[in-house]
Amino acid sequence: MNRGLISIAQTNLMRKFILIFLDVISFTASLMISIALKNDFSSNISWGFLITFILPAFILIKIFVFASFKLYDISWRYVSLQDLANIFKACLVSSGLIFILIYGFNLYETFGFTKSILLSDLVLTFLFSSSFKISKRMYLEVMRNSINNADKKRTLIIGAGSSGEQLLREVNRKIPGKFNPVGFVDDDPQKQNLYYQGIKVLGTTDMLPEIIKKFKIDTILISILSADRKFHRKVLKIARDCGVSDVKVISTVNDVSNSIKVRINDVRDIDLSDLIGRQAVSINTKLIASYLKDKRVMITGAAGSIGSEIARQILFYEPEQIAIVDINESDLVDLELQLGRLWTSEKISMYLCDISNKAKVEKIFEDFKPNVVFHAAAYKHVPVIEKFPEEAVRVNIIGTHVVANAANQFGVENFILISTDKAVNPTSLMGASKRIAENIVTGIGKNSSSSFVAVRFGNVIGSRGSVLPIFINQLKNGGPITITHPDMKRYFMTIPEAVSLVLQASATGKNGEVYVLDMGEPVKIVDLANELIILNNLIPGKDIKIEYTGIREGEKLFEEVLTAEEGVISTSHDKIFKSRLVYLHNEDSINVMVDEFTTMLAYASKEDWLAAFKYYVPTFSPSGKVDIYDTENMSDDDLPLQANSK
Repeated sequence: MNRGLISIAQTNLMRKFILIFLDVISFTASLMISIALKNDFSSNISWGFLITFILPAFILIKIFVFASFKLYDISWRYVSLQDLANIFKACLVSSGLIFILIYGFNLYETFGFTKSILLSDLVLTFLFSSSFKISKRMYLEVMRNSINNADKKRTLIIGAGSSGEQLLREVNRKIPGKFNPVGFVDDDPQKQNLYYQGIKVLGTTDMLPEIIKKFKIDTILISILSADRKFHRKVLKIARDCGVSDVKVISTVNDVSNSIKVRINDVRDIDLSDLIGRQAVSINTKLIASYLKDKRVMITGAAGSIGSEIARQILFYEPEQIAIVDINESDLVDLELQLGRLWTSEKISMYLCDISNKAKVEKIFEDFKPNVVFHAAAYKHVPVIEKFPEEAVRVNIIGTHVVANAANQFGVENFILISTDKAVNPTSLMGASKRIAENIVTGIGKNSSSSFVAVRFGNVIGSRGSVLPIFINQLKNGGPITITHPDMKRYFMTIPEAVSLVLQASATGKNGEVYVLDMGEPVKIVDLANELIILNNLIPGKDIKIEYTGIREGEKLFEEVLTAEEGVISTSHDKIFKSRLVYLHNEDSINVMVDEFTTMLAYASKEDWLAAFKYYVPTFSPSGKVDIYDTENMSDDDLPLQANSK
């Protein structure tokens, strides 16, 4: 055993000894006070006999019962209501055993024990034992915090709901802490003037300026899981106008099943994703866990922005094993190390693989035997694929066919393709290749016992090669920030929120369906740039200039997600829709199509590829640099990236 384990064992043993010692004091005081009360503190009580024979029996019985309830293994610092409930149960059981012992053998006549003594002893045992066990938490969260509050930032928590109450509890537990909560703000009329853990609801968000001034607020914590970008913008503007620059949010999603708990580590500075991409996303973690818990999960393109976030979020649902597959060696190793810190490293399998390699992919499926596959591997950058369409064919089409066929062959329960809004009425070769990938997945799923679904969504803020990192680098260099067109619009969502909806959609998905995520309102790229400049306390056009560089090949100003081409059907989730697909392919026709694309790899020119894509995707409208009002500009996914990383 190493020194660290020895030290932990010694600490645990010392904690148990202290808790038992305090309980001995509690049990002794309880019995002696109960007897003294019954006898009006008479001097005729034979204490020597009681201490010698009766007290040890009481103590041994109670310690045995308390230990059976694991009350000497609890965290002294984080004693909970459940722990107090267990203390009460232990008191009832131990008093019950003592009652049976005394009255079952008629010992009460010999020792003069009445029922009132036993009842008083039960109550005092609970009070004394509970008080000792909760004393450390009381000191840390109340007394010590009160003493040190002068050195902390006066903090206003916006949102007095479940997440706000959890956040306050976490803030009080954090020693040493940075925040001194002075009040809540909530727009619910029924919560006004209520107190939560001693902290009052001071008013509504419309009263923020007065509250900030009156209570001299230094920091604002937004603890509303369903808050969207409009709400964040409103609070940030009010805070800035009132001279408060420290505004923070909680980086988690709204779990309707209340399985996700808010922690102090979830608190972070508000950033551009909260002002542009943040959506009010709710998920049901219990529903998602129903198909991920104790399952073997494979993620292709795992080293990419979406794939790595899928891997991280899946850990919450306690799968049996995770396989991460990618062609990007360095990022794959980094992800394996990162997941190993969050989870059990022995349960993580890493595979370096090009997904178009049929023999190797099938060997991975044979070895790992996945139950669930998330297929996020793809080439995704529009301008790059316009130059190298054969790579989109090799990875996005042939690679998807290889992985989906392997999933069908090896009896995978659920297969989920990560698709894109660029697959809708595509004007780019990348978008057309992803549309064909959707057709492959839904076609294979048509007659399969496995469930094959695709989930389509738009741009995510912060992915590698997206406009946000580009803008940040341009900002650091003093500008200018370059945008291809002033009217460019995109749907935006943060990576964690998009992945949460992917998991939710795949939990409810039925075989052969394509699901569409509601990305909210589209955002102008120029607005994103302006928000970023302002967020850094600079003035757009004055401190940092914006320049327009012109439309690029294969792009359009506005990307569609919900289209008249297909139409959609609502689902039980307000941000997830089901596409009304027209099934163009079955497994046989898919094989013919993929064989044709594979043969063309040896000789096809760009004109050949355009013709082939147009044949298999009737809504594909290639136009090069098309008319300015029917094009797509810099998407959030537009710079080169290693293959197999979405």
